[in-house]
Amino acid sequence: MMAPTGVGHRLMSLAFEIAAREFDGEIVVELIPGYQMLTRQRLVDPLPGVRATRALVSAARGLLVEQVRDARAAGRSWEEIGEALGFAGSPTDEPRAEAAFAEVVEGRRVEPTWHSSRTPSTYWRCRSCGELVTDYGPIGSSHPDDQESGHAATCTRHRAALARWRADTGWD
Repeated sequence: MMAPTGVGHRLMSLAFEIAAREFDGEIVVELIPGYQMLTRQRLVDPLPGVRATRALVSAARGLLVEQVRDARAAGRSWEEIGEALGFAGSPTDEPRAEAAFAEVVEGRRVEPTWHSSRTPSTYWRCRSCGELVTDYGPIGSSHPDDQESGHAATCTRHRAALARWRADTGWD
């Protein structure tokens, strides 16, 4: 098996380092079967590697949520975030914005029959008004007040969203 390149290689090296330092894993270097000169690293016991990789996944998940919150705070839409996450957004797929919110905030893809007694949400600090905003995502009503709460009454970003909604719907 060839060693992964780029990000994958760096993650594997980091996982091995964490396994050794944090979970008492022992790294050995061995010849790759079928080759005379190529070697690879592996853990004597793979469980420290499982623990280390799980720690990396948890840390990466937290970083993803943080980056999405920052993107929302910077004015990026759930549609743009869905695109950055690689969701196709084709007519046969779940809408990209909804899929992005479901994956990042809810931690899963939404099934059409799934219902919860709690409303999924995330939060971020608005860069326009400085207030902590609760973001309910793109699902449901299109009115900005139903999708986000917590903006200051004078928030230029929220006022612009309300103006767009009024223009799009013709409602006052």
